[in-house]
Amino acid sequence: MQNQVDNVGKIVKIGKSKISGKGIFATKDIRKGQLIFVMKGERITFKQMVKRVNQGAERGSDPLQIGAKTYLDLDEFSRVFNHSCNPNSFIRGKDELVSIRNIKSGEEITFDYSSTMDDNYQNASRGIWTNRCRCGATNCRGSVDQFRFLPKRRREFYLKNKYAPDFILKKF
Repeated sequence: MQNQVDNVGKIVKIGKSKISGKGIFATKDIRKGQLIFVMKGERITFKQMVKRVNQGAERGSDPLQIGAKTYLDLDEFSRVFNHSCNPNSFIRGKDELVSIRNIKSGEEITFDYSSTMDDNYQNASRGIWTNRCRCGATNCRGSVDQFRFLPKRRREFYLKNKYAPDFILKKF
């Protein structure tokens, strides 16, 4: 796995994370609203994603939902971005990682996985993929789940500021 990616000007690299093993870190200061990275991977359907997870070929946290029934099976580098309940970036459009605030060189770049998840199980009390959160943020929710299960104030913050992918913004 390469250490830096020529994807938006070599401003990120892999490093040791306090959140989860490896993480992605800024190699330069990043301005609020700046495009950090374009997530890469294979476009797959919801059914393909579920099959891959059930077969053990993927972890439930590996694919990035980019549409109501469409996922991006992230490449190895893109998978290394960690979740935080207090993220410094978000997914814009389908696959663009953009800074929410100024990020200092050396700081780990994170996004809220829950802001990208709506797994089509409308009547379920929880989504098909729920994970315990260990991000360490002062406002840590303790779990990563679907957008609709975020605390109301957090959902409203993401929607008001458009800090979510297009399919979430259109639905909610």
